[in-house]
Amino acid sequence: MNQEKLTAVVKTFARYNVKIKTRGMRLTAINEEPVDFDANTYMQDQLIELICKVLANQLIKAVWQREHPTI
Repeated sequence: MNQEKLTAVVKTFARYNVKIKTRGMRLTAINEEPVDFDANTYMQDQLIELICKVLANQLIKAVWQREHPTI
């Protein structure tokens, strides 16, 4: 992974309204939720899959909170 490929991933996710913050080659937040992923340790497709897993967990949490607002 290099900066050019990371930028392509970030810009592509932005088209789907997914905000990814980076500092150099490190991902620091996905949709304002803190993460700490070193993009250098992933191939591009692996990083995309990892981001999608984070998004899935965010969605699961949001649905659960909507269904259980008092807990």
